Amino acid sequence: MATSSLITDAPDNRPSNAESTATLAGEGRTAISSGLKLFMWILAVGSLLGIVGIVFRFINDDGRQDWGYYAATLGWMITVFGGAPMVAIAPALTKANWARPVARIASLAAVATSVSALLLIPLVFKLPPLTEFSEVLGDDVRRRSIWFDSPAYAPHFWNVLSLMTLALVGIAMAYVMAIPDFAAIRDHGTGWKQRWGKKLARGFHGRQQQWEWLAMRIGITGALYFAILLFVNFLFSIDFAVSLVPGWKDSLFPFYHTLTSFQGGIAFAIIGIWAARRWGGMSKFMGQEQMWSLGKLLLATTLLWFYFFYSSYIVFWYGRSEADSATIKLLVSGPYIYVFWIVFMLAFIAPWWVMIWNKVRDSLWGPPIAAVLVLVGLFLDRIRIYVASWSAVPDDLALATTPVIEKMPNTIWPDMFDIFIMVGLPALGLLSILLVTRLVPVASLWEIQQSRLISKPIRFLRGHALLVGKPD
Repeated sequence: MATSSLITDAPDNRPSNAESTATLAGEGRTAISSGLKLFMWILAVGSLLGIVGIVFRFINDDGRQDWGYYAATLGWMITVFGGAPMVAIAPALTKANWARPVARIASLAAVATSVSALLLIPLVFKLPPLTEFSEVLGDDVRRRSIWFDSPAYAPHFWNVLSLMTLALVGIAMAYVMAIPDFAAIRDHGTGWKQRWGKKLARGFHGRQQQWEWLAMRIGITGALYFAILLFVNFLFSIDFAVSLVPGWKDSLFPFYHTLTSFQGGIAFAIIGIWAARRWGGMSKFMGQEQMWSLGKLLLATTLLWFYFFYSSYIVFWYGRSEADSATIKLLVSGPYIYVFWIVFMLAFIAPWWVMIWNKVRDSLWGPPIAAVLVLVGLFLDRIRIYVASWSAVPDDLALATTPVIEKMPNTIWPDMFDIFIMVGLPALGLLSILLVTRLVPVASLWEIQQSRLISKPIRFLRGHALLVGKPD
Protein backbone atom coordinates (compact mmCIF):
# COMPACT_ATOMS: atom_id res chain seq x y z
CA MET A 1 0.00 0.00 0.00
CA ALA A 2 1.39 3.38 -0.96
CA THR A 3 2.11 5.83 1.85
CA SER A 4 1.83 9.57 1.41
CA SER A 5 4.14 12.10 3.01
CA LEU A 6 1.38 12.95 5.49
CA ILE A 7 1.32 9.41 6.90
CA THR A 8 4.44 8.42 8.79
CA ASP A 9 5.27 6.05 11.58
CA ALA A 10 4.32 7.13 15.08
CA PRO A 11 5.48 5.72 18.43
CA ASP A 12 3.55 2.61 19.46
CA ASN A 13 2.67 3.06 23.14
CA ARG A 14 0.34 0.08 23.26
CA PRO A 15 1.23 -2.85 25.57
CA SER A 16 3.23 -5.58 23.85
CA ASN A 17 1.80 -9.08 23.44
CA ALA A 18 4.01 -10.34 26.26
CA GLU A 19 2.88 -7.57 28.59
CA SER A 20 -0.78 -8.11 27.68
CA THR A 21 -0.47 -11.84 28.32
CA ALA A 22 1.20 -11.32 31.68
CA THR A 23 -1.44 -8.78 32.75
CA LEU A 24 -4.56 -10.58 31.53
CA ALA A 25 -3.66 -14.27 31.64
CA GLY A 26 -0.53 -14.70 33.75
CA GLU A 27 0.36 -14.15 37.35
CA GLY A 28 -0.32 -10.45 37.07
CA ARG A 29 -4.06 -10.95 37.30
CA THR A 30 -4.14 -13.19 40.36
CA ALA A 31 -4.24 -10.37 42.91
CA ILE A 32 -7.46 -8.66 43.93
CA SER A 33 -7.46 -5.22 45.48
CA SER A 34 -8.87 -4.63 48.94
CA GLY A 35 -11.25 -2.03 47.49
CA LEU A 36 -12.73 -4.56 45.08
CA LYS A 37 -13.06 -7.12 47.87
CA LEU A 38 -14.95 -4.60 49.98
CA PHE A 39 -17.21 -3.72 47.05
CA MET A 40 -18.01 -7.39 46.44
CA TRP A 41 -18.87 -7.85 50.11
CA ILE A 42 -21.19 -4.84 49.89
CA LEU A 43 -22.85 -6.38 46.85
CA ALA A 44 -23.19 -9.69 48.71
CA VAL A 45 -24.93 -7.95 51.62
CA GLY A 46 -27.17 -6.08 49.19
CA SER A 47 -28.02 -9.36 47.43
CA LEU A 48 -29.00 -10.90 50.76
CA LEU A 49 -31.27 -7.94 51.47
CA GLY A 50 -32.90 -8.46 48.07
CA ILE A 51 -33.64 -12.10 48.87
CA VAL A 52 -35.04 -11.07 52.25
CA GLY A 53 -37.25 -8.53 50.49
CA ILE A 54 -38.64 -11.20 48.16
CA VAL A 55 -39.38 -13.57 51.05
CA PHE A 56 -41.15 -10.92 53.11
CA ARG A 57 -43.02 -9.71 50.03
CA PHE A 58 -44.52 -13.19 49.72
CA ILE A 59 -45.34 -13.27 53.44
CA ASN A 60 -46.95 -9.80 53.46
CA ASP A 61 -48.68 -10.04 50.09
CA ASP A 62 -51.74 -7.78 49.96
CA GLY A 63 -52.41 -7.95 46.24
CA ARG A 64 -50.92 -7.56 42.82
CA GLN A 65 -50.09 -3.88 43.40
CA ASP A 66 -47.46 -4.92 45.96
CA TRP A 67 -45.35 -6.48 43.20
CA GLY A 68 -45.01 -3.41 41.00
CA TYR A 69 -41.53 -2.47 42.23
CA TYR A 70 -40.35 -6.06 41.87
CA ALA A 71 -41.56 -6.05 38.24
CA ALA A 72 -39.93 -2.66 37.64
CA THR A 73 -36.58 -3.79 39.05
CA LEU A 74 -36.65 -6.99 37.02
CA GLY A 75 -37.64 -5.04 33.91
CA TRP A 76 -34.66 -2.74 34.44
CA MET A 77 -32.30 -5.70 34.84
CA ILE A 78 -33.59 -7.27 31.62
CA THR A 79 -33.19 -3.89 29.93
CA VAL A 80 -29.61 -3.21 31.04
CA PHE A 81 -28.02 -6.65 31.43
CA GLY A 82 -29.94 -8.07 28.48
CA GLY A 83 -28.98 -5.26 26.13
CA ALA A 84 -25.30 -5.00 27.08
CA PRO A 85 -24.10 -8.02 25.02
CA MET A 86 -25.27 -6.18 21.90
CA VAL A 87 -22.21 -3.93 22.41
CA ALA A 88 -20.11 -7.03 21.73
CA ILE A 89 -22.31 -8.28 18.86
CA ALA A 90 -23.12 -5.23 16.75
CA PRO A 91 -19.56 -3.80 16.40
CA ALA A 92 -18.24 -7.27 15.63
CA LEU A 93 -20.70 -7.59 12.74
CA THR A 94 -19.47 -4.28 11.32
CA LYS A 95 -15.80 -5.20 11.99
CA ALA A 96 -15.29 -2.26 14.32
CA ASN A 97 -11.76 -2.58 15.68
CA TRP A 98 -12.34 -0.18 18.60
CA ALA A 99 -14.76 -2.57 20.32
CA ARG A 100 -12.30 -5.44 20.79
CA PRO A 101 -11.07 -4.50 24.30
CA VAL A 102 -14.61 -3.95 25.65
CA ALA A 103 -16.35 -6.95 24.10
CA ARG A 104 -15.68 -9.03 27.21
CA ILE A 105 -17.32 -6.55 29.59
CA ALA A 106 -20.41 -6.45 27.40
CA SER A 107 -20.68 -10.21 26.88
CA LEU A 108 -20.35 -11.01 30.59
CA ALA A 109 -23.62 -9.17 31.25
CA ALA A 110 -25.28 -12.38 30.04
CA VAL A 111 -24.31 -13.90 33.40
CA ALA A 112 -26.56 -11.36 35.13
CA THR A 113 -29.31 -12.18 32.61
CA SER A 114 -29.29 -15.74 33.94
CA VAL A 115 -29.91 -14.26 37.41
CA SER A 116 -32.81 -12.27 35.94
CA ALA A 117 -34.27 -15.49 34.51
CA LEU A 118 -34.30 -17.06 37.96
CA LEU A 119 -35.79 -13.92 39.51
CA LEU A 120 -38.63 -14.01 36.97
CA ILE A 121 -39.98 -17.27 38.42
CA PRO A 122 -41.42 -15.74 41.64
CA LEU A 123 -43.03 -12.93 39.63
CA VAL A 124 -44.91 -15.21 37.24
CA PHE A 125 -46.82 -16.65 40.20
CA LYS A 126 -48.33 -13.20 40.69
CA LEU A 127 -49.29 -12.76 37.04
CA PRO A 128 -53.01 -13.63 36.72
CA PRO A 129 -53.86 -16.51 34.37
CA LEU A 130 -55.85 -15.84 31.23
CA THR A 131 -58.99 -17.73 32.34
CA GLU A 132 -58.98 -17.30 36.11
CA PHE A 133 -62.70 -16.33 36.29
CA SER A 134 -64.00 -18.41 33.38
CA GLU A 135 -66.29 -20.36 35.71
CA VAL A 136 -67.97 -17.12 36.84
CA LEU A 137 -67.93 -15.15 33.59
CA GLY A 138 -68.15 -17.99 31.08
CA ASP A 139 -65.59 -19.89 29.07
CA ASP A 140 -65.58 -17.27 26.32
CA VAL A 141 -64.39 -14.48 28.66
CA ARG A 142 -60.62 -14.26 28.93
CA ARG A 143 -58.23 -11.66 30.22
CA ARG A 144 -57.10 -9.33 27.43
CA SER A 145 -53.70 -10.35 26.09
CA ILE A 146 -51.87 -11.45 22.94
CA TRP A 147 -52.60 -15.11 23.82
CA PHE A 148 -56.02 -15.41 22.15
CA ASP A 149 -56.62 -19.18 22.21
CA SER A 150 -53.62 -20.29 24.22
CA PRO A 151 -53.68 -22.24 27.50
CA ALA A 152 -54.36 -20.29 30.69
CA TYR A 153 -50.70 -20.16 31.71
CA ALA A 154 -49.17 -19.49 28.30
CA PRO A 155 -47.70 -16.08 29.36
CA HIS A 156 -46.08 -17.66 32.41
CA PHE A 157 -44.48 -20.50 30.48
CA TRP A 158 -43.25 -18.61 27.43
CA ASN A 159 -41.83 -15.65 29.35
CA VAL A 160 -39.75 -17.89 31.60
CA LEU A 161 -38.67 -20.08 28.69
CA SER A 162 -37.68 -17.14 26.48
CA LEU A 163 -35.67 -15.39 29.20
CA MET A 164 -33.90 -18.62 30.17
CA THR A 165 -33.11 -19.24 26.51
CA LEU A 166 -31.70 -15.72 26.21
CA ALA A 167 -29.50 -16.34 29.25
CA LEU A 168 -28.24 -19.70 27.94
CA VAL A 169 -27.45 -18.30 24.49
CA GLY A 170 -25.73 -15.29 26.05
CA ILE A 171 -23.61 -17.46 28.33
CA ALA A 172 -22.76 -19.71 25.37
CA MET A 173 -21.67 -16.65 23.36
CA ALA A 174 -19.58 -15.31 26.26
CA TYR A 175 -17.96 -18.72 26.72
CA VAL A 176 -17.12 -19.14 23.04
CA MET A 177 -15.60 -15.64 22.94
CA ALA A 178 -13.46 -16.53 25.99
CA ILE A 179 -12.05 -19.89 24.77
CA PRO A 180 -8.75 -18.42 23.42
CA ASP A 181 -8.27 -16.60 26.73
CA PHE A 182 -8.87 -19.82 28.64
CA ALA A 183 -6.11 -21.35 26.51
CA ALA A 184 -3.81 -18.44 27.44
CA ILE A 185 -4.61 -18.94 31.14
CA ARG A 186 -3.85 -22.64 30.70
CA ASP A 187 -0.44 -21.81 29.24
CA HIS A 188 0.53 -18.83 31.41
CA GLY A 189 -1.62 -18.94 34.55
CA THR A 190 -1.08 -20.58 37.91
CA GLY A 191 -3.08 -22.44 40.53
CA TRP A 192 -6.77 -23.14 40.29
CA LYS A 193 -7.22 -20.68 37.42
CA GLN A 194 -4.76 -22.63 35.30
CA ARG A 195 -6.60 -25.88 36.06
CA TRP A 196 -9.96 -24.39 35.11
CA GLY A 197 -8.43 -22.76 32.04
CA LYS A 198 -7.23 -26.16 30.87
CA LYS A 199 -10.71 -27.63 31.27
CA LEU A 200 -12.54 -24.75 29.62
CA ALA A 201 -10.08 -24.26 26.73
CA ARG A 202 -11.18 -27.64 25.32
CA GLY A 203 -7.96 -28.29 23.44
CA PHE A 204 -7.79 -24.89 21.76
CA HIS A 205 -4.26 -24.26 20.42
CA GLY A 206 -4.88 -21.61 17.77
CA ARG A 207 -4.92 -23.73 14.62
CA GLN A 208 -6.52 -22.20 11.54
CA GLN A 209 -9.47 -24.58 11.69
CA GLN A 210 -10.07 -23.70 15.32
CA TRP A 211 -10.10 -19.97 14.57
CA GLU A 212 -12.61 -20.56 11.78
CA TRP A 213 -14.70 -22.66 14.18
CA LEU A 214 -14.54 -19.84 16.73
CA ALA A 215 -15.64 -17.13 14.29
CA MET A 216 -18.54 -19.23 13.04
CA ARG A 217 -19.88 -19.94 16.54
CA ILE A 218 -19.52 -16.35 17.65
CA GLY A 219 -21.59 -15.32 14.64
CA ILE A 220 -24.26 -17.97 15.28
CA THR A 221 -24.65 -17.26 18.99
CA GLY A 222 -24.60 -13.50 18.39
CA ALA A 223 -27.36 -13.67 15.77
CA LEU A 224 -29.46 -15.94 18.00
CA TYR A 225 -28.99 -13.63 20.96
CA PHE A 226 -30.16 -10.61 19.01
CA ALA A 227 -33.30 -12.39 17.78
CA ILE A 228 -34.18 -13.76 21.21
CA LEU A 229 -33.56 -10.39 22.87
CA LEU A 230 -36.21 -8.83 20.63
CA PHE A 231 -38.62 -11.64 21.53
CA VAL A 232 -37.95 -11.31 25.28
CA ASN A 233 -38.55 -7.55 25.27
CA PHE A 234 -41.75 -8.05 23.30
CA LEU A 235 -43.17 -10.72 25.62
CA PHE A 236 -42.14 -9.12 28.91
CA SER A 237 -43.36 -5.63 28.03
CA ILE A 238 -46.72 -6.92 26.78
CA ASP A 239 -47.49 -9.51 29.46
CA PHE A 240 -46.14 -7.65 32.50
CA ALA A 241 -47.28 -4.13 31.54
CA VAL A 242 -49.66 -3.60 28.60
CA SER A 243 -52.01 -6.54 29.23
CA LEU A 244 -52.50 -5.48 32.88
CA VAL A 245 -53.91 -2.06 31.97
CA PRO A 246 -57.47 -2.06 30.58
CA GLY A 247 -57.66 -0.14 27.33
CA TRP A 248 -53.89 0.15 26.76
CA LYS A 249 -53.30 -0.81 23.14
CA ASP A 250 -49.84 0.15 21.94
CA SER A 251 -48.05 -1.63 19.12
CA LEU A 252 -44.96 0.60 19.47
CA PHE A 253 -44.32 0.00 23.16
CA PRO A 254 -42.35 -3.27 22.64
CA PHE A 255 -40.04 -1.42 20.24
CA TYR A 256 -39.63 1.38 22.79
CA HIS A 257 -38.77 -1.25 25.40
CA THR A 258 -36.22 -2.84 23.07
CA LEU A 259 -34.62 0.49 22.15
CA THR A 260 -34.18 1.38 25.80
CA SER A 261 -32.53 -2.03 26.22
CA PHE A 262 -29.89 -0.98 23.68
CA GLN A 263 -29.54 2.40 25.40
CA GLY A 264 -29.14 0.81 28.83
CA GLY A 265 -26.71 -1.81 27.53
CA ILE A 266 -24.44 0.85 26.05
CA ALA A 267 -24.58 2.82 29.30
CA PHE A 268 -23.64 -0.32 31.26
CA ALA A 269 -20.65 -0.94 28.97
CA ILE A 270 -19.45 2.65 29.45
CA ILE A 271 -19.66 2.34 33.24
CA GLY A 272 -17.87 -1.02 32.97
CA ILE A 273 -15.00 0.58 31.04
CA TRP A 274 -14.68 3.38 33.57
CA ALA A 275 -14.68 0.92 36.50
CA ALA A 276 -12.17 -1.38 34.78
CA ARG A 277 -9.83 1.55 34.20
CA ARG A 278 -10.34 2.92 37.71
CA TRP A 279 -10.08 -0.28 39.76
CA GLY A 280 -9.17 -3.09 37.37
CA GLY A 281 -5.86 -1.83 35.97
CA MET A 282 -7.22 -1.80 32.41
CA SER A 283 -6.21 1.76 31.50
CA LYS A 284 -3.60 0.39 29.05
CA PHE A 285 -6.23 -1.50 27.08
CA MET A 286 -9.35 0.69 27.26
CA GLY A 287 -9.28 4.41 26.76
CA GLN A 288 -10.44 7.41 24.84
CA GLU A 289 -11.31 5.59 21.61
CA GLN A 290 -13.75 3.25 23.34
CA MET A 291 -15.37 6.06 25.32
CA TRP A 292 -15.72 8.21 22.21
CA SER A 293 -17.25 5.45 20.09
CA LEU A 294 -19.68 4.26 22.75
CA GLY A 295 -20.52 7.88 23.51
CA LYS A 296 -21.69 8.37 19.94
CA LEU A 297 -23.85 5.25 20.17
CA LEU A 298 -25.29 6.44 23.48
CA LEU A 299 -26.15 9.79 21.91
CA ALA A 300 -27.90 8.05 19.01
CA THR A 301 -29.99 5.79 21.25
CA THR A 302 -30.83 8.75 23.50
CA LEU A 303 -32.30 10.60 20.52
CA LEU A 304 -34.15 7.44 19.50
CA TRP A 305 -35.60 7.26 23.01
CA PHE A 306 -37.50 10.46 22.35
CA TYR A 307 -38.48 9.35 18.84
CA PHE A 308 -40.08 6.09 20.00
CA PHE A 309 -41.72 7.69 23.03
CA TYR A 310 -43.18 10.51 20.94
CA SER A 311 -44.34 8.11 18.19
CA SER A 312 -46.25 6.11 20.79
CA TYR A 313 -47.56 9.07 22.78
CA ILE A 314 -48.88 11.00 19.79
CA VAL A 315 -51.25 8.14 18.86
CA PHE A 316 -52.96 8.37 22.25
CA TRP A 317 -52.92 12.16 22.13
CA TYR A 318 -54.76 12.32 18.80
CA GLY A 319 -56.99 9.33 19.55
CA ARG A 320 -58.54 10.99 22.59
CA SER A 321 -60.80 8.04 23.32
CA GLU A 322 -61.70 7.30 26.91
CA ALA A 323 -59.17 4.45 27.02
CA ASP A 324 -56.45 6.58 25.39
CA SER A 325 -56.97 9.44 27.83
CA ALA A 326 -56.91 7.06 30.78
CA THR A 327 -53.66 5.49 29.53
CA ILE A 328 -51.99 8.90 29.19
CA LYS A 329 -53.16 9.86 32.66
CA LEU A 330 -51.90 6.63 34.21
CA LEU A 331 -48.44 6.63 32.60
CA VAL A 332 -47.69 10.32 32.04
CA SER A 333 -49.91 12.99 33.54
CA GLY A 334 -51.50 11.23 36.51
CA PRO A 335 -50.11 9.65 39.67
CA TYR A 336 -46.58 9.35 38.23
CA ILE A 337 -46.29 12.73 36.51
CA TYR A 338 -43.25 13.77 38.56
CA VAL A 339 -41.53 10.47 37.83
CA PHE A 340 -42.19 10.96 34.13
CA TRP A 341 -40.62 14.42 34.05
CA ILE A 342 -37.56 13.17 35.92
CA VAL A 343 -37.30 10.32 33.41
CA PHE A 344 -37.63 12.81 30.55
CA MET A 345 -34.75 14.82 31.96
CA LEU A 346 -32.43 11.92 32.86
CA ALA A 347 -33.06 9.57 29.93
CA PHE A 348 -33.22 12.23 27.21
CA ILE A 349 -32.53 15.92 27.94
CA ALA A 350 -29.51 15.63 30.28
CA PRO A 351 -27.51 12.95 28.40
CA TRP A 352 -28.37 14.62 25.09
CA TRP A 353 -26.93 17.95 26.23
CA VAL A 354 -23.93 16.26 27.80
CA MET A 355 -23.06 14.25 24.70
CA ILE A 356 -23.55 16.84 21.96
CA TRP A 357 -20.31 18.57 22.94
CA ASN A 358 -17.36 16.99 21.13
CA LYS A 359 -14.86 17.68 23.90
CA VAL A 360 -17.16 16.07 26.47
CA ARG A 361 -18.06 13.05 24.32
CA ASP A 362 -14.37 12.55 23.47
CA SER A 363 -13.25 12.69 27.10
CA LEU A 364 -12.84 9.94 29.68
CA TRP A 365 -15.35 11.49 32.09
CA GLY A 366 -18.16 12.77 29.86
CA PRO A 367 -19.66 9.43 28.68
CA PRO A 368 -19.67 7.90 32.21
CA ILE A 369 -21.65 10.89 33.50
CA ALA A 370 -24.18 10.51 30.69
CA ALA A 371 -24.29 6.75 31.27
CA VAL A 372 -25.14 7.17 34.96
CA LEU A 373 -27.90 9.62 34.04
CA VAL A 374 -29.31 7.14 31.54
CA LEU A 375 -29.24 4.18 33.94
CA VAL A 376 -31.01 6.15 36.69
CA GLY A 377 -33.50 7.52 34.18
CA LEU A 378 -34.31 4.08 32.80
CA PHE A 379 -34.77 2.69 36.32
CA LEU A 380 -37.31 5.42 37.08
CA ASP A 381 -38.90 4.79 33.69
CA ARG A 382 -39.46 1.14 34.61
CA ILE A 383 -41.03 2.29 37.89
CA ARG A 384 -43.32 4.61 35.96
CA ILE A 385 -44.41 1.82 33.64
CA TYR A 386 -44.55 -1.33 35.75
CA VAL A 387 -45.64 0.07 39.12
CA ALA A 388 -48.46 1.93 37.38
CA SER A 389 -49.44 -1.17 35.38
CA TRP A 390 -49.51 -3.49 38.39
CA SER A 391 -51.68 -1.03 40.34
CA ALA A 392 -54.07 -0.12 37.50
CA VAL A 393 -56.88 -2.55 38.42
CA PRO A 394 -56.49 -4.21 41.82
CA ASP A 395 -59.21 -6.83 41.24
CA ASP A 396 -58.47 -9.61 38.74
CA LEU A 397 -62.18 -9.98 38.00
CA ALA A 398 -62.32 -6.31 37.00
CA LEU A 399 -59.22 -6.81 34.89
CA ALA A 400 -61.08 -9.44 32.86
CA THR A 401 -64.24 -7.37 32.36
CA THR A 402 -63.60 -3.61 32.30
CA PRO A 403 -62.57 -2.01 28.95
CA VAL A 404 -61.02 1.08 30.57
CA ILE A 405 -59.62 2.18 33.91
CA GLU A 406 -62.64 3.34 35.89
CA LYS A 407 -60.77 4.71 38.89
CA MET A 408 -57.28 6.09 38.59
CA PRO A 409 -55.03 4.50 41.25
CA ASN A 410 -53.07 6.55 43.73
CA THR A 411 -49.29 6.78 43.61
CA ILE A 412 -47.73 3.62 45.03
CA TRP A 413 -44.71 4.50 47.14
CA PRO A 414 -42.07 1.87 47.94
CA ASP A 415 -41.95 0.35 51.40
CA MET A 416 -38.91 -1.13 53.13
CA PHE A 417 -39.21 -4.47 51.32
CA ASP A 418 -39.46 -2.73 47.95
CA ILE A 419 -36.28 -0.80 48.75
CA PHE A 420 -34.54 -4.07 49.65
CA ILE A 421 -35.63 -5.51 46.30
CA MET A 422 -34.62 -2.45 44.27
CA VAL A 423 -31.16 -2.45 45.86
CA GLY A 424 -30.59 -6.18 46.21
CA LEU A 425 -31.59 -7.61 42.84
CA PRO A 426 -29.26 -5.40 40.72
CA ALA A 427 -26.53 -6.04 43.31
CA LEU A 428 -27.01 -9.78 42.84
CA GLY A 429 -26.65 -9.44 39.08
CA LEU A 430 -23.54 -7.27 39.34
CA LEU A 431 -22.01 -9.62 41.92
CA SER A 432 -22.44 -12.57 39.56
CA ILE A 433 -20.48 -10.68 36.88
CA LEU A 434 -17.65 -9.78 39.23
CA LEU A 435 -17.38 -13.38 40.44
CA VAL A 436 -16.96 -14.58 36.86
CA THR A 437 -14.23 -12.01 36.24
CA ARG A 438 -12.11 -13.77 38.86
CA LEU A 439 -11.53 -16.42 36.18
CA VAL A 440 -12.14 -14.62 32.87
CA PRO A 441 -10.05 -11.51 32.05
CA VAL A 442 -12.05 -8.28 32.01
CA ALA A 443 -10.50 -7.40 28.64
CA SER A 444 -10.38 -9.91 25.80
CA LEU A 445 -6.72 -10.87 25.42
CA TRP A 446 -7.01 -12.58 22.05
CA GLU A 447 -8.95 -9.70 20.52
CA ILE A 448 -6.41 -7.16 21.81
CA GLN A 449 -3.56 -9.17 20.31
CA GLN A 450 -5.47 -9.65 17.07
CA SER A 451 -5.99 -5.89 16.94
CA ARG A 452 -2.22 -5.38 17.15
CA LEU A 453 -1.76 -7.63 14.10
CA ILE A 454 -4.09 -5.60 11.87
CA SER A 455 -3.43 -2.06 13.13
CA LYS A 456 -0.55 0.37 13.24
CA PRO A 457 -0.18 3.80 14.91
CA ILE A 458 0.56 6.51 12.37
CA ARG A 459 1.01 10.27 12.30
CA PHE A 460 -1.66 11.96 10.19
CA LEU A 461 -1.47 15.70 9.55
CA ARG A 462 -0.95 17.26 12.99
CA GLY A 463 -2.23 14.36 15.07
CA HIS A 464 -2.01 10.62 15.50
CA ALA A 465 -4.30 7.91 14.19
CA LEU A 466 -4.55 4.13 14.08
CA LEU A 467 -4.32 2.61 10.62
CA VAL A 468 -6.49 -0.54 10.61
CA GLY A 469 -6.49 -3.25 8.00
CA LYS A 470 -9.39 -5.56 7.27
CA PRO A 471 -8.32 -9.21 7.45
CA ASP A 472 -11.41 -10.53 5.61
